[in-house]
Amino acid sequence: MIQRKGLALVAALLALLLIAALIASVFFAATEDTRISSASAAKVAALSAAESAIELTMRDWATSIGDSINLGEVRSSTVDGFGVPVGVHVTRLDSMLYAIVAEVRSVSSQWSATRRIGVIVRAHFAPDHSITIDRVPERWWSELF
Repeated sequence: MIQRKGLALVAALLALLLIAALIASVFFAATEDTRISSASAAKVAALSAAESAIELTMRDWATSIGDSINLGEVRSSTVDGFGVPVGVHVTRLDSMLYAIVAEVRSVSSQWSATRRIGVIVRAHFAPDHSITIDRVPERWWSELF
């Protein structure tokens, strides 16, 4: 008859090792899920800031842009107030067509989110100096890379 002293101790240590590995993998998965959620939230916030900056630029067109851009010229500005600074670039494409590009580079201590969207608008200048800005209806904005 063979004596197997310590077999229960080895089995208990092996069981503890497996349980510890499972717990560590659960903590790792939870940490990764948190990182993914935070990065996704940062991208959504950056997109919202870019859209808001474009809307603000279109709303304040008469005071900020007007008819002062020459054909092919780019007018750049920075819009604050959305949690991150948003760079806005307005390019005159034609006598009535303009391209507005908003770029957000959100860099926090851990997460980085960059979004750049563009929109083509048509500006109508009336004789009474009023300005109407219309979005090109096919696709009012697109994400640029």
